[in-house]
Amino acid sequence: MATRALIGFLDDDKQFVGTYNHYDGYPEGLGKTLIKHFNDRDAAERLANTGYISSIDSEGNIDSKFKDQEPYYKVIDADDAFTAGMMIGDEVKDMSGEYGYIWVKELGKWITIKNQGGDSMAKQLEDELGASGMYMVDENIEEENIMEQGYEAKWAKFLAEAKQMDFNVLKKYIKQETNYGDSEVNTYIESLKRDFEAGGDRSNGYDDYEMDDYVEDFENYIQDKRDA
Repeated sequence: MATRALIGFLDDDKQFVGTYNHYDGYPEGLGKTLIKHFNDRDAAERLANTGYISSIDSEGNIDSKFKDQEPYYKVIDADDAFTAGMMIGDEVKDMSGEYGYIWVKELGKWITIKNQGGDSMAKQLEDELGASGMYMVDENIEEENIMEQGYEAKWAKFLAEAKQMDFNVLKKYIKQETNYGDSEVNTYIESLKRDFEAGGDRSNGYDDYEMDDYVEDFENYIQDKRDA
């Protein structure tokens, strides 16, 4: 099955090399094969320098139809991990890959990403690239791109890491989802802040809320004020 994928290698000097893989690029196929047969730095680097791979079978045998194909070379010269992830994601998109498999030398392991758009791939890579020490994790970039990501997962991360409500993020989300202006949304946010500050039952009632629950709560709040 023609499930295209990129197989890449990121060196500690930010040099990136990648090869195109045409068939069976799913994690259950290619992903498992990479871990089983190419799970060390030298093997990963040699594979990423192949240039073109038709397929790799479950025993690690490479079928390469175009043996003279040059690999992709790129310097991932970003300062922050998100931008570096975007640059690598661009390579996956350019070869119409559904998946990317990146060996990061500083981490010594494969990272698997799914092509769900540039920002999504950047986010899938961001924490790992930040952990490598080559790129910083820029929290401002993280917030700027939140509106283009999966809200429930991102929201949970904000609460887990900050251990507090991020009202600015919530405000942006409500405005986008409802098209209400600052006046109505700010009034709701101030009311919500009072509930959180009060603690007890007033704040505990929000424990299981996800982003869409706050939108519904906001709309109910506005309707109650109109009916009053």
